[in-house]
Amino acid sequence: MAFDMYAGGQHESIGHHEEFLFGLAQENESRYPELVAIWQTLYAGPRISSAQAGALVHELIELLSSNGGLANKSLANLVVRLLPFFSMAYRARQEIRCSSD
Repeated sequence: MAFDMYAGGQHESIGHHEEFLFGLAQENESRYPELVAIWQTLYAGPRISSAQAGALVHELIELLSSNGGLANKSLANLVVRLLPFFSMAYRARQEIRCSSD
């Protein structure tokens, strides 16, 4: 996996083949500031605060909605997988620790 995230005993990741997510976000940086911030620090092992995790939930929903919704299968599968992880970190006020290869 390219980007591993850990919070509260849970783990999620974004694989190399899923990094297209960040390219979509970069097309409109002002709409997706948290996604772009992660991309800019991806290989520096960023930490994501619980507040940022909450913002990411909304950015991911908007990104999916703006890029074909559920008809965009690869994006939909990725977003649906990531949403519960970021939501859990936000609700539990947990910082997300990240590492990348």
